[in-house]
Amino acid sequence: MRPRNSHTLFAGALVLAVLMLAVTAADASATRSGRNWRSSRYGRKGAEVWAEFPRVTLPMGAGYREEYDVTHGTGFGFGLMWGISDNLALEGRILQTNHTTGSGDEEQQWDIDHIKIGPRFTFFTENRLQPFAGVGWAKLTLERDAGEDSSMQFERLTGYGAYITLGVDYIHNSQWSAFLRIDYTHGGYGHLAVGLDEDSLDETLSGNCASAALGVSYRIPAW
Repeated sequence: MRPRNSHTLFAGALVLAVLMLAVTAADASATRSGRNWRSSRYGRKGAEVWAEFPRVTLPMGAGYREEYDVTHGTGFGFGLMWGISDNLALEGRILQTNHTTGSGDEEQQWDIDHIKIGPRFTFFTENRLQPFAGVGWAKLTLERDAGEDSSMQFERLTGYGAYITLGVDYIHNSQWSAFLRIDYTHGGYGHLAVGLDEDSLDETLSGNCASAALGVSYRIPAW
């Protein structure tokens, strides 16, 4: 059985946790040195890390039909944003939601994983409520969550696509903010792995889905 993408997500979460501990220490050092950060509007130039939870995903593409007809699911995500200016930023996100397909004894567990990278633009940068919009590239993965005792073979569909995102940030203070965001991802699965066999699909399966998430973001003042 191959390593699952959830292992990658766990590793990413661990790296972000270590990063947050490091920047918290740097923040304390900056505070002792008398550095002053605005409480209601800290500016978006610099870096932020965040966690998205809960995250709800609704699959809608043809690639989810028949044996891949997964239901809506919930999960989590992590992200990193680098602000080029107060308005323009580049963000990267690692996202996962858990789903089921079939019913009764035939019910199976699946994961939908996304890696998303792209620019975003923030509006009304002097307000506590700051709407934003973004677009970007996405890697799509649909993977069967088979346990070690399962008789089913490992199975994974992978592909690529694009996404659009809309949301709003609420600025709490100079380091912390909360947000609500909605994504729509359009793409296709062109590669299939079953057990140890891997093949490119003759026809790309649609991987469209919509999702919504709440989250908390931490500003990295040292940057």
